[in-house]
Amino acid sequence: MSFLRSVGGPAFGPRDRIVVVGTGAAGWSAAGELRRLGFAGELVAIGAEPTRPYDRTACSKGLLNGHQKPKDTVLDLRGHPQVSWRTGTRVLDTDPYGRRLLLDTGETLAYDGLVVASGTRATLPRGWPTGPGLHMLHDLADARSLRSALSGAGRVAIVGGGLTGCEVACAVTGMARSAVLVNSQRFLMPRSVGEPIGALITAAHLASGIDLRLGRKVADAEPRRTGWRLLLDSGETVSADLVVVTAGEKPDVDWLANTPADTSDGVLCDASLRVAGLDGVVAAGSVARWPDRRHGTDAPRRVGQWIMAVEQGRAAARTLLAGDYAPPVSLLPRFWSDQNGLRIEVCGRLSDQADVHVTELRPRRRDTARAGVVADYVEDGRLAGVVAVNAPRAFTVACRTLLNEPVPAPVRVTIPEPARFEEYQPLRLVR
Repeated sequence: MSFLRSVGGPAFGPRDRIVVVGTGAAGWSAAGELRRLGFAGELVAIGAEPTRPYDRTACSKGLLNGHQKPKDTVLDLRGHPQVSWRTGTRVLDTDPYGRRLLLDTGETLAYDGLVVASGTRATLPRGWPTGPGLHMLHDLADARSLRSALSGAGRVAIVGGGLTGCEVACAVTGMARSAVLVNSQRFLMPRSVGEPIGALITAAHLASGIDLRLGRKVADAEPRRTGWRLLLDSGETVSADLVVVTAGEKPDVDWLANTPADTSDGVLCDASLRVAGLDGVVAAGSVARWPDRRHGTDAPRRVGQWIMAVEQGRAAARTLLAGDYAPPVSLLPRFWSDQNGLRIEVCGRLSDQADVHVTELRPRRRDTARAGVVADYVEDGRLAGVVAVNAPRAFTVACRTLLNEPVPAPVRVTIPEPARFEEYQPLRLVR
C-alpha cells in the first residue's frame, strides 16, 4: 500500500524515489517540504555546484564586500533528514517515460517523482570576448573570484543596472573603489522597482559617487594588457581594471530539451506547478513559468526572487504529493535590497497600467529616497503592489494588506497534455 496517494495521481511509498534537480533555494525548500509532509522514500537532490545549499543572494551582498564568509551563507539542513545531496553533479539528459536521468558521471538515476529546480545560468551578451578581468556574478565561485580580483582593482565597470548590478556597484564603492555602471535604461532597476522609485534610487546612487552611463549600451568590449576598454553606442569609451556583466541569464533547461516539456522560456507549468507534458514532474524557482492567479493575466511567467523560490519549492512539493487534486499555487512576489544606506523593499505586482501614488515621508528633504518614500500601485481601486525605500513600517503594513487580499479567480490557460508513450522517441543517451 502506498504511503501517499491521490486518486488518479502519482503514488509515492517508502520504496519510491523522488529526485530534486537543483540545490538552490527552490530545491532546498522542496526537499525539506517533502520530508515535512511525510514522504518516507528515497530523496535525492542533485546540484551542479560542489557546495551544499547556500543563500545565493549573498553573492552580490555580504560575500562581495567581505561582511560574510561562505560558511555564513550555508542553509540549515536540520529539516532535511535522510536527503542524499549529490553536489558537483550535473544532469545531462532525461528519459521522461523510462523516468531516468543521465548524469555527467555516466550513470543513470531512476526516479518516481521529479522536482525541476535547476534555476538559471549567467550568460554573456552575444559577441563578447572572454579573458582575465571579465566577471559574471551568479554563484559562490563567481563571488569568490570577483572578491579576490577587487583587491587589486582601482576602477570597475558594471554592465547592467538591475538589482544585481546596483548591489555590485554599491559593494565596489563601499570598498573604496571607483565604479562606473552602464545601463541601457535611463534609470536604474526598471523592472524591479518601476520608474518613480527607480529615478529616485538613480539620483541617490549618483550622489553617492557611482559613475552612471544611462541610456547606453556596450557596442564593443576589448581586453587590453592593463584592463578592459568598453565602447558605448554613444561613441564614448570606458576603461576599467575589471568588468562585471550582470545583464544576462537563461534558464538551465538543456537537460530537458529532449522531452515533451515546453522549454522555450524556462519550463511551462500549469497553475499547480505541474510541468506541462510530463507526468510526475513539478517545477519551482526561476526555471518555472506558471500562471499565478495573483498576477491577473493568462500569460504564464517566471519570477526569479529568493523568497518566491523558497515558497515555490514548498508548493511544488505539495503538488507532487497531492497529484491530480493539487490546488492552484498563488504566491506574492517580494524582495529586499540594501544599497548604500537605502533599504529597498518590494511586494506585489508593479504593472505599467496601474495608478502609482508616491508618498514622501519627509517632503522637505532633497534626498527623497534616503528620507523615505513609498510608491503604491493601484489597479481597479485595489492595492496591487508597493515599493518602499527607507520606509519599513509603511512597507510592512502594505505587505500585510496584499497578503490578506483575496486571490483572484483562476486564470484560464491551455496546458498541453502529456504526450502518449507511442508518440515518444526514447533518448539515445539514456540506456
